[in-house]
Amino acid sequence: MSEPHKYPEAFLSRMKNILGNEFDAFVESLNQFSPTSVRANPFKHVAGLATNDGEENIPWCEKGSYLKERPSFTFDPLFHAGTYYVQEASSMFIEQAWKQINPTNQHVRVLDMCAAPGGKSTHLLSLMSEESLLVSNEIIPNRNKILQQNIVKWGTENCIVTQNKPEDFASLENFFDVILIDAPCSGEGLFRKDKDAIDEWSERNVELCAIRQKEILQYAIACLKPGGFLIYSTCTFEEIENDNQITDCGLQITELEIPKFGQVKTKHGYQFYPHKIKGEGFYIAVMQKEGSEFGIQNSEFRIKTGNPSANNLQYLQQPEKFEKHIKNDMLFAIPQIHYSDFLFIEKQFYIRHAGIFMGTLKGKDFLPSHDLALSNYIKQDLPAVELNYDDAITYLRCETPKIKPEHRGWCLVKYQNQNLGWIKAMEGRFNNYFPKELRILKR
Repeated sequence: MSEPHKYPEAFLSRMKNILGNEFDAFVESLNQFSPTSVRANPFKHVAGLATNDGEENIPWCEKGSYLKERPSFTFDPLFHAGTYYVQEASSMFIEQAWKQINPTNQHVRVLDMCAAPGGKSTHLLSLMSEESLLVSNEIIPNRNKILQQNIVKWGTENCIVTQNKPEDFASLENFFDVILIDAPCSGEGLFRKDKDAIDEWSERNVELCAIRQKEILQYAIACLKPGGFLIYSTCTFEEIENDNQITDCGLQITELEIPKFGQVKTKHGYQFYPHKIKGEGFYIAVMQKEGSEFGIQNSEFRIKTGNPSANNLQYLQQPEKFEKHIKNDMLFAIPQIHYSDFLFIEKQFYIRHAGIFMGTLKGKDFLPSHDLALSNYIKQDLPAVELNYDDAITYLRCETPKIKPEHRGWCLVKYQNQNLGWIKAMEGRFNNYFPKELRILKR
């Protein structure tokens, strides 16, 4: 049990009015340790995560599991390889919403409007069809960088990361089939996990969050296609930030027909409380815009064919599925099925990442990127060296493992058959190309 913390009196008073005789159990739960949970990457199969011995499955998320204790993820090479994501369990409930609104997994355009650090975006990428497109947006630069890193580790190619204000998306009228708004909120649901959230809480901040949430919803509705669905979530218990936002937005409420996991049905959505489920505080509601145009129509797929054999896309499996895109000597592979959407979005938005960043063109030379090494589309028969645990940690520190590559030139570095990055082997030595900004600093 963690040490009891002093919570704002106004917050406690509101929760007592909401919960009645459950209030004491709720407060007691806030003084318990927060459970640790992870979600496996379905595209990077491993026999078992190094962290999940004796795990317990999360009932509302097929690939989610609780860990008996919190390990040091920094020192797990499989974490750096992107085989799993460390995510709060309650927030994985978006899987239930997705499966109900898109039960046949139609090809759709999806927007995660407030996406950092990337938990819900990587979750959506796990659930979406490959022909679907995710635009993952975050306006704050340092948070956007973390979002990019997590998208890259997930290894999927059907994502565009943008750095724009929510209001910018109003110009994409009727464009997206599904929009997720994990709205900035007062953070009450994270009180036991993030003690800073307690110090930042105030009644005034709750009111300011509600005003901003209403604005974001209106911008999202403008770019939601008729017949499209809007998934709204927060990590707070405040009615003004939750049900009241749904009442005011004017869309049709979608009731989710789902098993009872411990979530509490509210007027418009579902509330998670830490004393009723194994997770943090969380709210989710689903709405639909009037109309019937859900899903990308076949006529919207405009595929351009190219000649990938001469443009360094030969590093990829099925290179014919991609279109090369060069910007400032950087080569990107964009899925051809999404290339027209990419060009359309590029004209209006600040794109930070798209498709697969293949590498940098240096005259006649090509420097493959770390993104390419972690891509699910990279060829499986490229030169590679398999490391043991100690050598993998050395490599992830950007130091020199005690290995002798059998190949010369660019070689993939693997741990338990999962790609970690690149080395370039030369006569008698090799260079470590793991990104220095990602290296392990802890000892």
